[in-house]
Parts: sequence; C-alpha cells; structure tokens
Amino acid sequence: MKRKIDRRALQEHFETRVGYVYDIRMRYHCSLDDAVDDPHPEDPRRTNWIYNLLEKSDLINIMHQVQIYPATNAQILRVHRSKYMEALERTTLMERDMLIAEQEKYDSVYLCTESYYCAKMSAGALIALCQDVAIGNVDCGFAIVRPPGHHACKSEAKGFCLLNNVGIAVKDLLFNRRATRVMVVDWDVHHGNGIQKMFIKNRDVLYCSLHRYDGGEFYPGSKEGSMDQVGEESAVGFNINIPWEASGMGDGDYMYAFKNLILPVAREFNPDMIIVAAGFDAAVNDPIGECAVTPECYAAMTSMLKDLCSKIVLSLEGGYNLDAVANSALGCIKALLGVRWKAGFIPEAASYNGYATLSAAEVNGVSLGKYIVDPSWKATPDWSPEFEVVDAYNAEPSTLGKDVVDQVINTHRKYWKCLSTSD
Repeated sequence: MKRKIDRRALQEHFETRVGYVYDIRMRYHCSLDDAVDDPHPEDPRRTNWIYNLLEKSDLINIMHQVQIYPATNAQILRVHRSKYMEALERTTLMERDMLIAEQEKYDSVYLCTESYYCAKMSAGALIALCQDVAIGNVDCGFAIVRPPGHHACKSEAKGFCLLNNVGIAVKDLLFNRRATRVMVVDWDVHHGNGIQKMFIKNRDVLYCSLHRYDGGEFYPGSKEGSMDQVGEESAVGFNINIPWEASGMGDGDYMYAFKNLILPVAREFNPDMIIVAAGFDAAVNDPIGECAVTPECYAAMTSMLKDLCSKIVLSLEGGYNLDAVANSALGCIKALLGVRWKAGFIPEAASYNGYATLSAAEVNGVSLGKYIVDPSWKATPDWSPEFEVVDAYNAEPSTLGKDVVDQVINTHRKYWKCLSTSD
C-alpha cells in the first residue's frame, strides 16, 4: 500500500521548483490510418506515457503545473508565414479525403481535424513554461507536449512537426526581452533543420545539435545537418552541428561531445536560458534512431546543462519507443529536481516503485551528504544505497564518435576562444 503523499511537504523538501506543462487533449492529434495494433511512430500515447510514469513515481506531486493556453496568432507569426497558418486552420473543417490529400503535400506528416488545435496548444504550453521560468515563478521545467516541432519550417510541416515549438518559444523570449541570449541544445536523433533555419543568422541564439547524419542520408536527408553549417553573416559560429555518421552512438559519444565542445562553448556564450529540444529517439531500443543513449546519460546531460544555467526548459520532440521515452524523460526530470546519487546518477527506471523517502532517518541513518534521497524509492528497514547504476558520465566514446566531435571542434576553433586552446 502506498504512503499518503503530502505534496506541499515534498515540494518544500526540494530547493528546485520544477514546472511542467501537460494537457491530455494533445492526444487528439492522431493519424487517420492508425490501427490499434500498429500505431504511427508519433504515437498519441507518448505524452501520457511520460505523465503516467511521473504519477507512478510520485514525482508529479513534487512538480509545479503551469497553466497553458494555445499559442496566439501573433506568437506563431513571428516564426511561420500567414498563408501556412491559414492552410493549417482550414484542416479543422476538412473531411477525411481532403485531410489525406492535404497531408500528402508535406513530408512525413499526418493530419486530422484536431491537429492544428493540438499544435497551437503544444507551442503555447512551451511558451507559458518558458515565461514562468524566465520571470522566476519556477526555476526550470519540462514540457510534455506534442506534436513535436523542430522540423517545422516557416511555410511547411515536416517530419511529424506542424509548428516549431522551440522556435516560437525562443522568439517569444527575445521579443519580450525575457532573455537576450538563448542556447538551444537539440539532442533528438534527427537534425532540427527547422530550428536551424530560423536562427542561422541570429547571434542571440546558439544552436547545438547532436544527430545522426550518415553522410546526409539520415532524415531529414539534406546537407543542412553537416558540420560545415556554422551560421551565416554575423552569426557565424553560432550554429554547431555534431553529425554522427552511423547508428549505435551511445553514452560515451554524447558525454565526450558535452565535455569537450558543448559545455565549453556554452560557458563562453553565457546564455540567459537553455531550451533543450528533447527528443528521445537516440535512446536504447528506439526503432528509428538505432542508437544506445541510456536514461542515465540523458539525466547527466540535463544536470550538466542545469549546473551551467539554472534557467533550463526541456521540450519533448521525438522518441518512438514508449518505455524508452518515459524512462528517459523521468531521468531528465529527476536531474532537474536535483536528485543525485553517490555516483552522480539515477538507478534504472525499472527499480522505481512509487514510494517516498524523505529523510536519512527513514533509511537506517544512512548519510548521503549533499545528495537528496530519491523520493521514488520505498521506505523499508532493509533499504540499501547499493545498487547497479550505469556510469554514463565516465563512459568512453567510440572511435567514430570521438573523431566526429574532434572534427567539429576543429571547425569551430576559429569562432570560440574556449576551443582555440583545446588539444
């Protein structure tokens, strides 16, 4: 039997106020051709899979829900063109045959009558969360939203994306002067071509993407994701692509990129806010990404970015294995909350059981020093801090992964002082 949770006591126990946005109605965006036993990869259940795991682990009781609203036309038009908006709005009144014809105009997109509303809710939710973080209502946050957005361009839906959530939120922050320098870290396994296009000439935005490239053959299948795309005009150097050339990239490759490239450049850029385009399709067991990033690695990357800039928001992008998406998101949210273990990482998600532990007294006086006791472990007399963890932080990179990161460092050495002295 679960213990009764005192939500206020839990929230007060954690110094970091982590906000979240979620609306079950975002599930209404669905493929007209979905079969129960064979859903579309961008499965409507992706968001509630995360939310349900947060409920089971009791973490939802620690977090602060932020009120959301659909993105306004003015907010959307800072990023997308009016004719494209009008085309999306017309889909709300279309019959099935017309919707199918309309979606075929785009690359890898499905539409239903609720799609535009869900897209506006997804973008608006991220805007609301970023605003609350910027003004200090919460310290950081996670946007449990869909449809995703990082492929969406000014006049085009693409790659399961209708509106560019991150692009719209960044533009809103800059327009309202709630931030002057925004860093976007895109760890979705696909290159965020839409975000890159929007800020390729803007030195107020540092865009860093880690993605499969495979010589330009991996989706979205263009040279835009190459390491040579460094930014344009006054923003040269402010676009950093880390293009993996094969499947199988894992914790060591991502940690090497973070330690030697992303974090040094981020410190020099000194952002007011970091927004993560948090796709989890590079996760272990994702059928599309075919990579090997663990929940512990996603947690470590989140923690490293949060240590650099406390105002950080993660926004769900891709990820097509429901369990991998939920467990990876859970790891990130624990990192936002400041849950740390002796090894600096979280135990495997399969070990979570929904019980709460709030003090060292409840674990036989075991002292964890500065490390907060994980609130999702059960409080029992035989509790032990000994468990198997994946040491993502100290994982070694593959030869291929290290070579790619070193090439990107050499490409950007001329633009960043922190890289000019690196070996």
